[in-house]
Amino acid sequence: MNRSATLFILGCSALSALSAAAAVPAAPRLTLGACTDPALPKDARCGIYEVFENRAARKGRKIPLRVVVLPALGPDRKPDAIVAFGGGPGNSSVEEGLYYSQELAPLRRHRDFLLVDLRGTGGPGLLDCPELHDVQGFLDHYVPTDKVRACAGRLRKVADLSQYTSDNAIDDVDEVRAALGYPQVNVMGGSYGSRAVLVYLRRHPDRVRTAVLSGVAPTHDRAPLFFARSAQKALDGLIAECARDAGCARTFPHLKEEIDTVLAQAEREPVRVRLLDPKTGQPYEIRLSRSGVAQTLRYMLYDPAAAAELPLRVHLAVQGDWRPLTQSGVSSAQGMSSFDNAFFFGVTCSEDVPFIRDQEIPAAVAGTFLGDFRIREQRAACAEWPAVKVPESFLKPVVSDVPALVIAGERDPATPASDNEEAARTLRHSKYVVIPDAGHGWNGFKGQECLYSLYVKTVEDGAVDRLYTSCVAKMERPAFVLSPGDPEVAVSRADLEPLVGTYAGEETVKIDLLEGRLRLEIESKAFLLIPTAATRFRPEGLPAGYAVRFEREGQGSATALVLVQPGKPEERLARKP
Repeated sequence: MNRSATLFILGCSALSALSAAAAVPAAPRLTLGACTDPALPKDARCGIYEVFENRAARKGRKIPLRVVVLPALGPDRKPDAIVAFGGGPGNSSVEEGLYYSQELAPLRRHRDFLLVDLRGTGGPGLLDCPELHDVQGFLDHYVPTDKVRACAGRLRKVADLSQYTSDNAIDDVDEVRAALGYPQVNVMGGSYGSRAVLVYLRRHPDRVRTAVLSGVAPTHDRAPLFFARSAQKALDGLIAECARDAGCARTFPHLKEEIDTVLAQAEREPVRVRLLDPKTGQPYEIRLSRSGVAQTLRYMLYDPAAAAELPLRVHLAVQGDWRPLTQSGVSSAQGMSSFDNAFFFGVTCSEDVPFIRDQEIPAAVAGTFLGDFRIREQRAACAEWPAVKVPESFLKPVVSDVPALVIAGERDPATPASDNEEAARTLRHSKYVVIPDAGHGWNGFKGQECLYSLYVKTVEDGAVDRLYTSCVAKMERPAFVLSPGDPEVAVSRADLEPLVGTYAGEETVKIDLLEGRLRLEIESKAFLLIPTAATRFRPEGLPAGYAVRFEREGQGSATALVLVQPGKPEERLARKP
């Protein structure tokens, strides 16, 4: 999701980008039609746009890009669209863009959302590496070299893998913009999506009206060089916060020592934990080595709701119950390995890893719990991937006069606040905001509507001069979780069966029975539900605060399902006939 250097004022690079853009022939028009994907809103319009894989040559293989437009809902439609970029690199911008459109619903009154999957990341153009969608391999090696080699060998038979870079991907999107007739766009993205925004600002500055960036991964990031340092700083901040919190300090008075203990135990001998697969109901074993524990801790720090449980899950592991910590590791591995594809390796192996110098590594990882693990593993993976190192000029900070909102998390273990602040310095009309106690996002925070109102006002005003950011200081992080929560209760099969069914609202959820337990399926994810009352359940593996509640009258079937998420309004889904 994800990842300063000397500031450098660009000279004529913006003019060069404009000249290069002007030299490209006019894009053909793109006609959109009805969408066939039931996960998309009914009013969405869909299409496929083909671009040359080798944009410089403008000949040879063409690749399809999935395009989705969510049309403005009001009568006063503005000509500029909203473009949201997915993170990763490698996540689907269409899928993440749908989330943006829901959280920023007021923007749809007057503007279209233009969602385009970057080359290789989704739709018919996906160049996936299913070999790497492996939890154990991720925990042991992040991206196992032999599987990277296998994926590269398979994909290079059909694609030129050296062409999957940020510059090419952003030029693709701007070509789609032109084909649909939008004179300008408002661009937004978090994590890698922020780099996509920066590259758009650099290459097509006249086409961008506003920009919103969060968790900024600057062009000079050279990930994962500073991951270990940033993760250690985030962990130290969490430990210090726990010491200041009366409940956390009383319950976990030796948090730092307990973290050291679980790391040392896994280093001496990997811990083996048996879990149930929520898709099959069958037991399976996960092995946590030191690298697996380190990665689990790092990814828990991404998410404030998960970070609030880190002291408890570490404490339980020290006491001998490794299941909760292991479940966090499995959840992270499933999410982070899902976007291992040609674009992920194309970007990281051409724009970041090649610029890491050997002599920098010892100082970058000294005294950290992650060490040089990620650097070693990603360097080995990139040695197997046919990427081409981009020119060193790519690393120069992006200079822009476009109004920009930059949002950072105070304790971001991947893209620290210092990276965000540095990027904001050369975005000369920018507003820089830091969310106290936040990580790589703000999941679980109370007051999230504050941030979304800043997104909306930036786009609606076309400026950041009148942004009032005082509400950010009033946002509240999730409280530390001091106990495992409500205990599991026994619910008979006869009482579970009336809850089975499909429930729909903004999302569609399927509930079925698997080996005598309820299972929830949403999109491509599945969770076993632990009963805490006859009609209330908590999804196994998710942080505290997540719950599922059923509405049921008498002895009949449930009529609705309510999704409870920390820091967000409850979402009621009606049972489908």
